[in-house]
Amino acid sequence: MYGLSKDLDLNFLNGREVVQVDIGVYQIQFAFDEDVIIYVESQFNYFDGQEEWIWKPEPGAAQIAARTVSLLSATIQNFDRQGNGTLILTFSNGGRLTILDSSPECESYQITRPGQTIVV
Repeated sequence: MYGLSKDLDLNFLNGREVVQVDIGVYQIQFAFDEDVIIYVESQFNYFDGQEEWIWKPEPGAAQIAARTVSLLSATIQNFDRQGNGTLILTFSNGGRLTILDSSPECESYQITRPGQTIVV
């Protein structure tokens, strides 16, 4: 809905280590070192190095979200963004998160760090 501006500097994501994954029915939180958090309230795809899994905010999706705990201690090696608001994070352990801006009615995800909140 809000998109992800190409002018927005996201270089602070590089090298961030996943320190916590919080799983809720309608939101997943990926917490990183240096107080960076990504809150996902819409669809994301998780590639574990062998298979891709699709999480949507709905009851019964916790098992898919639980697979992302393998990202703990991994660091973001690279990120990419697409014009449609999609954010792709590639991790040191071979994992990949593709976070989609897939909700036309409300926020799809938020990125926070001290002094800044990015709503997509």
